[in-house]
Amino acid sequence: MYDGKDSPIERVFKKLRKNNQKAFIPFITCGFPSLDGFFSLFETLDKNGADIIEVGIPFSDPLADGPVIQTTSKIALENGINTDIVFNSIIKIRKSSDTPIAIMTYFNTIYHYGTGRFLKKAKEAGVNGLIIPDLPLEEFTSYRSYFNQVNIDNIMFASLTSSKERLSAIAGQCRGFIYCVSVKGVTGIRNSISPEVIDFLKNLKEITTLPLALGFGLSNREQINQIKGYCDGVIIGSKILSLLLEARSFNSGLKEVKNFALDINKVLKDRI
Repeated sequence: MYDGKDSPIERVFKKLRKNNQKAFIPFITCGFPSLDGFFSLFETLDKNGADIIEVGIPFSDPLADGPVIQTTSKIALENGINTDIVFNSIIKIRKSSDTPIAIMTYFNTIYHYGTGRFLKKAKEAGVNGLIIPDLPLEEFTSYRSYFNQVNIDNIMFASLTSSKERLSAIAGQCRGFIYCVSVKGVTGIRNSISPEVIDFLKNLKEITTLPLALGFGLSNREQINQIKGYCDGVIIGSKILSLLLEARSFNSGLKEVKNFALDINKVLKDRI
């Protein structure tokens, strides 16, 4: 049951805010490039600055994801990854890490698994947050009690096209942080930040005190320097996964991921 105390995700943001620092939230797909490779990737990010790690359950039709994450999802599914394997993988991770984990999945996966059963298993595994791109605010209210029963943060999306009224309603239902979408489209590597993103974040800060984490398209320190003064954290997935997809070998890709994580984290943790 929801106990009214700060969740592990909320505690991360509180601590960072005190130090005027920002959260680094990498996204990785469970089972990519293999299950063992996933564990190594998680550990590399965990030991090199990740404050929260977003783990994707591979899905056959990931509507919000661009080509890189779609490719990793396809590989993971070909590796036989399913929801139970994801939960068992998090149980294994929890033996050596207490870094908050947020699962990203589509509602179809949860619905077919059984909503109550899914959230109970997630809680038992050690999941701290849940991100569901295709569960709109209007539908979420039907499932809010499930979240309250297991005390898992429901992390909701806010987009550039949302009205002020809708953003306010999202902030009222969300817990942990608000996932701010930086583009009008799917995930993927992009080279620039639109000025309207900064206006969007400024407006959202006037509506809510919830932490704001910006995702979709972030890939370099220049972008992050541009926006870090207006949000509380950044979510980076496609860039990290592309380093592995394009590497000569898994080990060389892992080294690139480590260097990238350290570089991005330095930008986020330097006092503003």
